[in-house]
Amino acid sequence: MFRYRLRMLCLVLLLGVFCGSALAEVWFPTPLYPHADRESAPDWLKNHKLNFSRWDGGPIETCKGMLSGWPYFNAPWPSVIDATNRWYDLQTVDLAEKMGYNFLWLTFSVGYSIEQEQYQWEILRPYIEECHKRGIRVAAYMSSSNMFVDDMFETVPESKEWLLLDAEGEPVPYGAAAYKRMGRTTRMLADITHPGWKAYLKKRIDAALALGFDAIEYDNTFWYASGKSAREGYAKFLEKNVFQDSPETQSRYEDEVMRRLFPELLAHARAQKPDIVIFININRPQYAIERGCTIISTEDGFEPGYYNFSYAHEVGSADTLEPVFEDEFVDIDAAPFDRDMLISNIGRLRMLRGLNEGWKPVLVEFGGRKNGHRLLNLYPPLAFQLAIAECNAALCSLQGYQEGLPLRDLFERRSEVMPVVEAAGEAHRFMSQHEKRFEGARYKANVAIVVDNRLSILTGHLPNETCLSDLAKANVQFEVVYEETLTREALERFEVVAVYDAKLISDEALNALSSYAQGGGQMVVFGQTGAMDRWGQPRENNPFSHGGSWAVAKDEKEFVEFAVKNASVPFDVVECPYVLFTLTEPVEARDGGYVAHLLNYQKETLENVRVRIPGKQSVELIALTPGCDAITKSNTADEWILPRLGVYTMLVVH
Repeated sequence: MFRYRLRMLCLVLLLGVFCGSALAEVWFPTPLYPHADRESAPDWLKNHKLNFSRWDGGPIETCKGMLSGWPYFNAPWPSVIDATNRWYDLQTVDLAEKMGYNFLWLTFSVGYSIEQEQYQWEILRPYIEECHKRGIRVAAYMSSSNMFVDDMFETVPESKEWLLLDAEGEPVPYGAAAYKRMGRTTRMLADITHPGWKAYLKKRIDAALALGFDAIEYDNTFWYASGKSAREGYAKFLEKNVFQDSPETQSRYEDEVMRRLFPELLAHARAQKPDIVIFININRPQYAIERGCTIISTEDGFEPGYYNFSYAHEVGSADTLEPVFEDEFVDIDAAPFDRDMLISNIGRLRMLRGLNEGWKPVLVEFGGRKNGHRLLNLYPPLAFQLAIAECNAALCSLQGYQEGLPLRDLFERRSEVMPVVEAAGEAHRFMSQHEKRFEGARYKANVAIVVDNRLSILTGHLPNETCLSDLAKANVQFEVVYEETLTREALERFEVVAVYDAKLISDEALNALSSYAQGGGQMVVFGQTGAMDRWGQPRENNPFSHGGSWAVAKDEKEFVEFAVKNASVPFDVVECPYVLFTLTEPVEARDGGYVAHLLNYQKETLENVRVRIPGKQSVELIALTPGCDAITKSNTADEWILPRLGVYTMLVVH
């Protein structure tokens, strides 16, 4: 009887997800999370290194910026408006090539009516053709929930019924706009569960496929169980599953609703174009929603380097800052090393990489800038190279960004930005030349960090407000494991398992952890691990509520110290805190070899950097920075010396 009911449950869910029924009508939790399968993804996605950039532009992008009150669009700067409008002139394809990009998103739909946005689509047609001639893949940027209500309500009157409502029954505005500059709210969110809105999204997909897009990228994905209809749906979900209401359960329900939208849209698109790709741009703490997509993408991150980070100037700031085009260096001899000044994204990148199921590309934009904000300036040349290198060292890809003044400066080929263009192109070409080092690669990790989908490990919005950063700075080689993929067999290849506040976790994953520890595995547990099942329901018999064959960390410091102390060190950089490294195993090196990716956060060339490689005699050096391609054997056993270390170096160890 149980198996029969389970089969019927799966059938109902598949019909609900793939036959276009309203999402709010699916009340049962799925046995497995919705996800995109590897077999259906095209070869260009799975087997090549993506050098990706946002490539926002065109008239509807200009109008979006104006109605959002963004700097340089409201009040408008004529030079920025002109460059943004003309961004899809064919000459900017040359620019994309020069910067080394082989995958771009192009602005296709931002929330105006189809009638208004068709003007942009005709501009894109020859641009897409030219990109394809150059071997550049293109994604159609679309908003999954944004409506510019002045236009939508007039052109599509029924859209008034598609709005997302809050607990008071009021429409929910889009959150990242400066409406004070407009004097009114111009952008509202649609209810992504509404059949009328989903049908409208599918019309846009049809139009994008007709233009020849290779992928569809969604932004502005928000949904809340608020408003009368949504609350009724949530109440029925609780009733059908005999669930208690809790903040955790509501959060999981909201994530599930958002996660189910994208397989439905992907199924619609693939009925016309079987090799189409779909992804979403989504930020903390909702990364796990992207399991329903074929690419992992976010704009969470910070310009890497060695400096004092501050959010003093963000997008809403006054337009009085001056762009910075030169790399600023810290005199490392003038003061002792300050650990807090080392700004690294390695920890967050490893968390995102943990979602990729072994094959999905991970694209990450680093929006936090050392100087100004992303609408003001690009990274300086070496900082740009370090950002690209950091992503590649973590088996991810940097997501480029240019809007506002950076877009204008690039469009006009201003002399100040051309060194930035050349530096980015050099770094991307370097990665493409050594693509085989990244294809099918995985981390050479001996520590597993176990988290649940709430991502409570991300404690703040600043670069160093997470113990993932602490682990990365200690050069701990770790892999982030989510409960969806957590089995006893998956844990066996790790020396240490560190479980961080996995409060919501399945019975199967919890049993795997307990079995690992009872079998003699080294494990440390922090937080409320196991207190609830994966749907936010209290667990009556939680094996981690009392002592066992595992250590218990009372705080994050003890949690990190356990991993550092108990994991072996197969590779090390000696007495040089400005250098972090990541170890990876390409497919070709699974016989025991690996690649050590060395990242110099100081940016100035370092001299006589010592590395310790126990038991290995064959080392091949591949350097991004010219003149930094030498390595010598030290007189000390197991040590090698790099006379000069630039931004990024790969050591291929055999």
